[in-house]
Amino acid sequence: MRFKVGKQLPIRLRKFRSFQKIFRKSHLLKRSHSLTRCILIAACAILAGCVNADNSGGNVVDGDGSNGTGVIATPNEALLSAPQSSSSDSVTTIRFGVLTIDGAVSVNRRYRPLLNYLEEKTGYRFELVLLNQNSQFSEVQSNNIDFITNNPMAAVQIQHLHETEFLVTTSRPNTGTQLGAVIVVRDDSGIEKIDDLKNKKAACVNFETAAAGCAFQLLHLKKNDFHPFKEFNLFVENPSQDNIVLSVLNNTIDVGFVRTGQLEKMQANGQINDLSELRVLDRVNDNFFYDHTTALYPEWPVAALKDTDPAVVEAVREALLEIPEGHSALQRARFDGFVEPVDYSPIQLLIDELRLRSWSVNG
Repeated sequence: MRFKVGKQLPIRLRKFRSFQKIFRKSHLLKRSHSLTRCILIAACAILAGCVNADNSGGNVVDGDGSNGTGVIATPNEALLSAPQSSSSDSVTTIRFGVLTIDGAVSVNRRYRPLLNYLEEKTGYRFELVLLNQNSQFSEVQSNNIDFITNNPMAAVQIQHLHETEFLVTTSRPNTGTQLGAVIVVRDDSGIEKIDDLKNKKAACVNFETAAAGCAFQLLHLKKNDFHPFKEFNLFVENPSQDNIVLSVLNNTIDVGFVRTGQLEKMQANGQINDLSELRVLDRVNDNFFYDHTTALYPEWPVAALKDTDPAVVEAVREALLEIPEGHSALQRARFDGFVEPVDYSPIQLLIDELRLRSWSVNG
């Protein structure tokens, strides 16, 4: 086993020293000859490495949402280094990146069972890599992951910049392969129409890369002749959609941008007691399952990086398309399956209209 460079090395060093102390207390190191001492020291190093055998030594997410040290992994802490095989059985390790929009524990709870399913179907080992709004771009550019699933706008931007291949589109219960976005306000805020947003305090996930957490609402407001960066009194980024909604409830801000289903999810999780305290501004009157402010767009894709082994790509594509209806991994992820990639041209039109990060890249 070889040590990997990065943040995990000090952790292993501490474990190495812990095992070294155990041997010293047993007086083995003091009484052994030099050759035996070398063997025992090497054993300490191996044991220190084996403690993290479940995550191959990297800062990936364990079953409890931690990074193997008992500390919850943040998106930056969960990034992995160069590709390598599992030290214990030489099974190829595949790094699967997921954009984190509601916390490391939640993402691990939803996606780890799906990666377990992929391991069973493909014979490869999958590590879950948490990505944030910035690292989803940098990790692809650095070729530090093999697959990625993220919001459709960032996915299309990355596809144009780095030639990723969309394998499937996620399908969710009740909404299929579509999602929309919400402009949410308190019901007692006095905000009844878009013009009432002037001089209010607002928050979204990320101005450049968040789809239903920002860009969908920006385009909707632009089409209604409202200019958020000029007409809001305060307009800030907040990477957590949960926190955006709670900030609206607590009157810290007046207006929040989140995806469809976010409010209902928080109520189901006990984070919101009464949805009637909130209101969806400029609600569309249609048959979509969730109330929404904006037009509807395609759901998150799963994409492969251009240098990922074609055999692995095909195995993952087939496994996702063939996952049985009602499979426990789908239930945990709150999906109802995967379908062939849908048309993402509406996302490209949005990127062009808002002149976002990849708007000038020819595709």
